Amino acid sequence: MTNISFATLYQKAREKNVLAGIVIVDLIAFISYVIFSAGIFYYGDLQMCIGCIIGTIFALKNIKSNQSYLKHGIIVGLGGTILTAISCSIFDWIILSSINGLNLSYFLIILGFFFIEAIIIGIIIGLTIGGIMWIFYHSKDKSLREKSIKEDEFYEGLIEK
Repeated sequence: MTNISFATLYQKAREKNVLAGIVIVDLIAFISYVIFSAGIFYYGDLQMCIGCIIGTIFALKNIKSNQSYLKHGIIVGLGGTILTAISCSIFDWIILSSINGLNLSYFLIILGFFFIEAIIIGIIIGLTIGGIMWIFYHSKDKSLREKSIKEDEFYEGLIEK
């Protein structure tokens, strides 16, 4: 039996930021969909948006230096919402099957609606959050580089005198 603490779990999630972001999107969206299955345009869209925002922010806050904000924002957003679409479709299909009997065509119709919703929400939120994080951290890196250049000039001026 392994003894895994929350600190080690969090550290592992930070190391595997993309996978953890996708799982966070699915867990938050699915659990909130099970608790309150409503939406603005279609069932689960609000829950999918909230889960996608939280999961994408987590993944992009822990991004590695060789990863792109926009690319990984879209990967986490789209991957997480597609996983959510599958899990919510299975949940709805089980509920619907308990009432009307087991029918695969119900599942495919429900899955189709959720997939359309997942693709739209995942790409839009992933691209938006990825772009915002890229702008924020790019400008932050630029100001840090300018500050570093000014400090270097200051120290070089001290050495010359």
